[in-house]
Amino acid sequence: MPTVVVSKRDMASVLIGEYLTENYFEKTDKTFGNYHVFRYKNADLIIIDTEHIYADWLEEKYPSDLYIVASRHSAESGIPCLTVHTTGNWGDAMYGGKSRTLSRAPAQHMLSALRYLKEHPLEGFSVSYEVTHHGPTTETPIMFVEVGSTENEWGNEEAAAVVAEAIIAGLEPEKVPTAIGVGGGHYAPRFTEIALKKSIAFGHMAPRYAFDYLDEYMLRQAVEKTVPRPEYYAMHGVSEEVKETLEEIVEEYGLQRIR
Repeated sequence: MPTVVVSKRDMASVLIGEYLTENYFEKTDKTFGNYHVFRYKNADLIIIDTEHIYADWLEEKYPSDLYIVASRHSAESGIPCLTVHTTGNWGDAMYGGKSRTLSRAPAQHMLSALRYLKEHPLEGFSVSYEVTHHGPTTETPIMFVEVGSTENEWGNEEAAAVVAEAIIAGLEPEKVPTAIGVGGGHYAPRFTEIALKKSIAFGHMAPRYAFDYLDEYMLRQAVEKTVPRPEYYAMHGVSEEVKETLEEIVEEYGLQRIR
């Protein structure tokens, strides 16, 4: 059973949660922590008091088949954006999760949410994947759907509604082949373009700024923790050292390059 996670510590998350409970999820008699659990079809919605990026206890306290987290996105650029990504840390765990550990990435569910955002554009907002980053770290597939990048956007009811609808779309996987991506920037423009144009669902994506950590151990995790197991890989602006290691891994797993 999928679970949507809303954090009371997050303005955007609260607004997205309010839309979902007003339009889709109904209150049940069941409680979790200080709040009622809400239900829509076969999915639950829970409300937590802690920051969701530090909620590594989710699996222990509220087991699920899939977590979809409603969240704000912060960026110094302040550019309005709507994003989708999974979690994990290529290096040290600076913002929740475990160091050098990736969560399971629900690639097909992520693409469903991303495609909804792209097909329902909001004026002034960009739409893209983000690369794998921050916590929590879970063995259960997990994805964040976010609105950014400042309080102006976090409190925007129209943006909250679009992200909420993308979460509903994300409950159903887009059953297409999957891939990992290596290289490029944080907002993964090349991988976003490939996903939307060629219907290839990306799971884990490692940015250029993580290259110092991309050894065999981390690249194996990227493949093995993308769900379903990927058939393809894409790379963009990859260093020779990373390329050599990546090509050894993808040959071992039988992944084909997609451009």
